[in-house]
Amino acid sequence: MKTITQIFLGLMALAFVKVGIETLIDPRAVLSQVGIVLDNSSALSSMRAVYGGMHLAFGIFCVYGILKDVQTSLILVLLYTSGFVIGRLSGILLDGSPNSFVVIWLITESASIAIALFLLVKIRS
Repeated sequence: MKTITQIFLGLMALAFVKVGIETLIDPRAVLSQVGIVLDNSSALSSMRAVYGGMHLAFGIFCVYGILKDVQTSLILVLLYTSGFVIGRLSGILLDGSPNSFVVIWLITESASIAIALFLLVKIRS
């Protein structure tokens, strides 16, 4: 089970590091996929911080988890992706249907929650 957990954390690390680096380099391109227009330096800086820096740091923590602490990293994956799912579901309820890009991420994040929870239960038992 440890190897499967490490592979999962590796995939999470790759996904979040990719988004983090892309957003640090060109936040306009990343956020345009969801219809967000970044038209001032404060907006660019904020997106670089949240989608860039936070995602990059989260991905690096997943790598740490592979090497040192899978349980804590799984808990962080569970919490972090739960936050995204809560936000996206709130948006659907309050604002209506999002585009396919957001729906794909919602499905991916929901699957990540289920997998992280399953792996946590398995490694704790």
